[in-house]
Amino acid sequence: MRWRASPLGRRLGVRLPIIQAPMAGGASTARLTAAVSEAGGLGSVAGALLSPDDLRVAIRDVRALTDRPFAVNLFASLPAPSLSRTREWAKLTGARTVPSP
Repeated sequence: MRWRASPLGRRLGVRLPIIQAPMAGGASTARLTAAVSEAGGLGSVAGALLSPDDLRVAIRDVRALTDRPFAVNLFASLPAPSLSRTREWAKLTGARTVPSP
């Protein structure tokens, strides 16, 4: 079966509309990532739970196995919600303020 090329597929450098799920602390390995990329999908390094040094090693290991594109998955947490700047925001926007806690 042939898949139609898409702008996103061309941008990612993949032939198939498949993205490997990055499974942190689980089944994701450099070999799996490289195999998915070599098969035409987008392999993914599960980097969210890795230290910076371990992440460098994981990326290096994948690069040693394939020259195809792959993704690196990281967590990008947001800070806890806060009302500390509500009054400043209200002045800038003209919105009514919510009472501070």
